Amino acid sequence: MKDLHSTPFPSHHTSQCDSCIFQQHSLRSPDFSQAVVGGQKGYQTYRDLPWDLQKIHQPAIKIRHLEPWKIALIVIGTAVAAAITIGLLVYFLAYDQKLFYYSGNVKITNIRYSNELSRQTSGKFRDLSERVERLMDKTFHNSILRKKYIRSRLVRVSPDADGVVAEALLTFWFSSTDCKEALRERVERILRRGLKKYTGPLRINIRSSTVSSKCVTSLLNLVLVLF
Repeated sequence: MKDLHSTPFPSHHTSQCDSCIFQQHSLRSPDFSQAVVGGQKGYQTYRDLPWDLQKIHQPAIKIRHLEPWKIALIVIGTAVAAAITIGLLVYFLAYDQKLFYYSGNVKITNIRYSNELSRQTSGKFRDLSERVERLMDKTFHNSILRKKYIRSRLVRVSPDADGVVAEALLTFWFSSTDCKEALRERVERILRRGLKKYTGPLRINIRSSTVSSKCVTSLLNLVLVLF
């Protein structure tokens, strides 16, 4: 029997050797350029490589970095949104504010009802809406409720024996502990005072113009109020 320790082994094999006991292969690093290119033959050679060598040779994944101005824009936008949210929360928690809705009904005697006034998209409705809302804004901005008043919006025009009744939705910020009925009386007094001072083209019956409490349950109405 041959002495295994005395038998020299070749430095490498160019083909598989059946007589080699340990099936030792070349210690040189394989040529990866021939493994990844060269069609089917190159792919076959690459596939026969050990898995750890295949992993080493796989191309690195490129990491895409954002440009500095984009990062700055995202940071600023996030900071502004957070500041607005925190500010609103602090305001509502500190002052315990609540939305109050009232219906301001203004009787106008020099306008005759027509089908156009039943559609909010018609020219006559938009024209009347602009006049009525401007009147409401001026009345409450010049009153003691100017810091509580948010806005008004004409929501409906109804026929009346002497003309039409324009119904405007009035929105205020009041404390949740305030009496809604007491506030309604104050809003009505201020509205009638403003109607007495009005000198525009609309002829208004002040005595027949009233303010009533209104509960807004429609999400659409709430969106119209806020925007």
